[in-house]
Amino acid sequence: MPIRPRPHPLPAALALALGLLLAVPARAHLTWLLPVQSHVDGKEATIAFDAAVSEDLFHFERALKLDTVLITGPDGQPRELANRSAARHRESFDLKLVADGSYRISHVSRGVMASWREGEQTRRFRGTPEAFAKEVPADQVLQGITLTHARQQTFVSKERAGQPRFAAEGQGLEVLPLDAASDLSVGDTTRLRLLLDGRPLPGATLKLLREGNRYRYKMGEELLTSDAEGVVTLRWAEAGRYFLGASHGDRPAAAAPGAAPAQAGTRDKPLQRAGLSVTFEVLPR
Repeated sequence: MPIRPRPHPLPAALALALGLLLAVPARAHLTWLLPVQSHVDGKEATIAFDAAVSEDLFHFERALKLDTVLITGPDGQPRELANRSAARHRESFDLKLVADGSYRISHVSRGVMASWREGEQTRRFRGTPEAFAKEVPADQVLQGITLTHARQQTFVSKERAGQPRFAAEGQGLEVLPLDAASDLSVGDTTRLRLLLDGRPLPGATLKLLREGNRYRYKMGEELLTSDAEGVVTLRWAEAGRYFLGASHGDRPAAAAPGAAPAQAGTRDKPLQRAGLSVTFEVLPR
């Protein structure tokens, strides 16, 4: 008798991250990568970063498991993180800024959600693409499959931020700064180009949220739309730390009990969803 795969439950932090592939609604869980400060001076410049999942923005509730962290230096070359640590409410690491200029830090995670029938029961898988390939036979007929790609980004700088000149990372959603994205003050503006799989994404809706929603009755988010070239402009009217969120892709349609979804991806053409969050720090002028 062939052994059927037993889908493993999705780790809590990854489950929450996949939930953020929707546009950010009020009181949703948010995933974020946050530096303790976005700009430093001096020869021995090291910045610490925290990664977490929370309902109240920038309050540590659950650690975000760091899968793949991509760090790009001012010269466009990769850098290595240091002193990685994991706790219940956050994961953390340090980055030593040797050269002057701007640095890009991205955390990337990928996932698979799939379902199929075994007799009268519906089986589901949620996990990484690697686990899916090992645990779900290639000949298994799926009712639906969705590929997910989540990215958390932030930018820091040493001495001078300048105009960053980063190349696209090329998969999922990401932003390329057209102006300085760190060392920001009230009254500044920052232009970003929103990309999907390395190409500008026009007409996308993004939500900008300032820290402190824990102490407000309303989230106070600002809705923004990327223009025909995928560019969105952020105008910094208040000091604080900010979260910018975006999502793109199809959601499986609801179906009657026991029926296949009306809109379900196949192995050849899976549904694809991407999510993005970016954090910024703005100081008083």
